[in-house]
Amino acid sequence: MENLKTIQAFHQYLNYTENWAYRLIKNIPETKHFIVSKEFLKYNFYDSRFEYIEFPIKRINIKNKTLPIKIYNRFVLYLLKTYPSYIKSMLKKEKIDILHSHFAFTGYDYLPLAKKLNVKHVVSFYGLDYEFLPYNWPEWEKKYKKLFKEADLFICEGKHGAKILKGKGCPPEKVVVNKLGVEVDKIPFYKREKKKYSLKLVQVASFREKKGHIYTVQAFHKALENCPNMHLTLVGEGELKEKIKNLVKKLKIEDKVTFLGKIDYENLYEFLKDFDVFIHPSCYTENRDCEGGAPVVLLDAQATGLPVISTRHCDIPEEVIHGKTGLLSREKDIDELAKNIEFFYKMDKDMYAIFSETARKHIEREYDIKKNAKNLLSLYRDLLKNGR
Repeated sequence: MENLKTIQAFHQYLNYTENWAYRLIKNIPETKHFIVSKEFLKYNFYDSRFEYIEFPIKRINIKNKTLPIKIYNRFVLYLLKTYPSYIKSMLKKEKIDILHSHFAFTGYDYLPLAKKLNVKHVVSFYGLDYEFLPYNWPEWEKKYKKLFKEADLFICEGKHGAKILKGKGCPPEKVVVNKLGVEVDKIPFYKREKKKYSLKLVQVASFREKKGHIYTVQAFHKALENCPNMHLTLVGEGELKEKIKNLVKKLKIEDKVTFLGKIDYENLYEFLKDFDVFIHPSCYTENRDCEGGAPVVLLDAQATGLPVISTRHCDIPEEVIHGKTGLLSREKDIDELAKNIEFFYKMDKDMYAIFSETARKHIEREYDIKKNAKNLLSLYRDLLKNGR
């Protein structure tokens, strides 16, 4: 069967925290990919198998911009309106089969390109595009109607996201679920010797409200009353890091909590081997930001054999099986989170081994990126053949 040619479209290629998008694309078999983006981050996720189409005139990205630089950048932003035409000219010798836009706002921006190339347009929703955009900028309700009408297929990570899209008026026949995943064959399984009445917790996430750090710390503090032999490590950067540090200081648990900076994805698995449980109590924010689907880092953790403490938020209950690969609580429920921490604290090594092994098998079975990327190829081919 002839290989497909796809355009993979991004708003920015590629943020470190979106490494899962790179791993998905590179594992799609029988395809050639052209990457388009209004901004390219040169240091992240470049692959010799991809072709990159960059707009020839670039903005100047420095912290302290002078007035001339600001004027120049505005001019570049104006010129970027011609980017779809530029892409078409660069691909005039190629027969493109699929345009796949990652995130809804990218999909909307590239509607003109889909028309210019006369190709099927696939749009993946991931997080803030589910509810945050239309809640905070009502004009997106109208834009979504246009997007739902003109694009051909919408991909969600799980059932929760699919339900949201259908509720917003997306035709059900255009909505499909295709899970993300991890490269299981490259992730070592660590057989940990968890001691009873002892617990080493870790959370790896950017310090943003929806990641639930404040509930991690409050629940950890509450659980310490009955579980003194514990330690919590928080890894990442972000706007709320200082606020969380101040909370730890206020609760007088500085000796029980360690803060670390961002860890390179390549070193993540080796780093996680020294912990007993991964904690990540995701939640909706007041402005309706959410995970949309579920954090891929929960898959990374379980693949190494780490059970997870999390919440019944969005599609997390599909990623983490309550009572088997981890424990889930209601969002923002500090008491329930603390009880789940205490449950693992008191757990002996035999029960822990069952959780650990079940977590790994769950990821192997449901979240192998190679399987899910192959399924994405099937969705592409089905769209081309049947138009859904």
